[in-house]
Amino acid sequence: GDVVREQLQANPANAVLLPDALATLAALEKGDSVDVSKMHPALQQLFAPQVQGYWKVMLGYNPAKLIAAYKGPVLILQGATDLQVSIADADLLKKAKPDATLIKLDGVNHLFKAAPLDRAANMATYANPDLPLVPGVADAIAGFITAH
Repeated sequence: GDVVREQLQANPANAVLLPDALATLAALEKGDSVDVSKMHPALQQLFAPQVQGYWKVMLGYNPAKLIAAYKGPVLILQGATDLQVSIADADLLKKAKPDATLIKLDGVNHLFKAAPLDRAANMATYANPDLPLVPGVADAIAGFITAH
């Protein structure tokens, strides 16, 4: 829930949506269903009735607690220009699981594509399937798997 709030609040274009979005998240966290019929169309899609069950389950998870309880090896790959999950979030995961391997990738977004911090240019990479993974991502994953 905190990450979704951060994502919504990070985009200035969402200012008009925030009151409904934040109230909806709070209701879903409590296990309540929400009538989205009078909300902005973007929120109607995000919180559609058919996905509210998913939201209720997912909002109940705390990633730091989950990773701390996991007994196996963990690889945390974090792009420095990720607009969805921050370096601070990756650091929280590492703190919760000190033996995890944390790799921070400069100039890399949520899709592990090269992307600037500029929001519009970064988001444009999401719609371009021809952009490759940043060099080193596949090797980092393969190396981690091989080592464990």
